[in-house]
Amino acid sequence: MTAGELIAAVDALRPNHYENARKLRWLAEVDGKLFRECAREGEAPAETYTAETVLLAPFPYDQALYTGWLFSQIDLNNAEIGKYNQSMSLFASAWRQLADYWNRTREPGSARRWAL
Repeated sequence: MTAGELIAAVDALRPNHYENARKLRWLAEVDGKLFRECAREGEAPAETYTAETVLLAPFPYDQALYTGWLFSQIDLNNAEIGKYNQSMSLFASAWRQLADYWNRTREPGSARRWAL
């Protein structure tokens, strides 16, 4: 999934006033966290994020993970703490599912084991 596709999906589900450049920075941040936690050679995140940047999380984990993250950042910056808590719960669940998948399917020693 590309960053532009994800941003379009998020904007359709939760209209907001934040510019795409800010959402791209938020996506770069979460991909940086994914890279730090579970890096394998050849998976480094892009230096600069554009609408064409392919995000690190694979299908079918990508949509829930990135949507939850962008929702949480929108909610946090809108000071909607109840919504933020719900969005972070969805994000944490998606992160855990991806972590479990990567820990099950990667060869021991090919990546660091990671947890939430």
